[in-house]
Amino acid sequence: MHISLRGDLRYVSVTIRALGVLGSPRAGGNTDLLLDAALSGAAEAGTETEKVVLDRLDIRPCTACDGCRDGVACVLNDDMVPLYRKVEEADIIVLASPVYFDAVSAQPKAFIDRCQLFWCRKYLLKIKGRPRASAFISVGARVRTDFGPLEATARALFYTLDAMPGHFLTFAGFEEAGSIQDHPDAIEQARALGRKLAAEAGERNSL
Repeated sequence: MHISLRGDLRYVSVTIRALGVLGSPRAGGNTDLLLDAALSGAAEAGTETEKVVLDRLDIRPCTACDGCRDGVACVLNDDMVPLYRKVEEADIIVLASPVYFDAVSAQPKAFIDRCQLFWCRKYLLKIKGRPRASAFISVGARVRTDFGPLEATARALFYTLDAMPGHFLTFAGFEEAGSIQDHPDAIEQARALGRKLAAEAGERNSL
């Protein structure tokens, strides 16, 4: 939030921040294209956007050491450390993952598990979080892909981050990189989702 003075009037401008978290290791793949479209839609609505590619980061799996029970920090010193701050500052969280063995891929699973820090803050320490808008985007190769397990995982994360209700945008039957562009309106659906998230975040920030 930025406050400026003009004469006797005080103007408050609110910057909405959207964080896109890409869980696909395939750059330019279907999940990547949809996430880019969603962030583009949010940017069209005046949102400041940032995309994090998890495959480029060193994020170790949670070791269940209970070191974050105090709600201060995770004891592991890796690329998740600056990512915690990005999540905290985000008004919109967009998680995107392809389907791997009926689950999210390994990269977002490590990210989600390391969000145990936020879980401890909310459920153990009863620290009230800031409401956020959220969405989960996924693409599966099989025509009859079951997105239920992935959506359950994403929903658990969104509850922890006070980002409910989340939106879910999924497409089945697209395996080759870039083939999602053959869908008549998948890219536009993702762009519209970004605009919707920006509007929701703006409404929450104005309360």
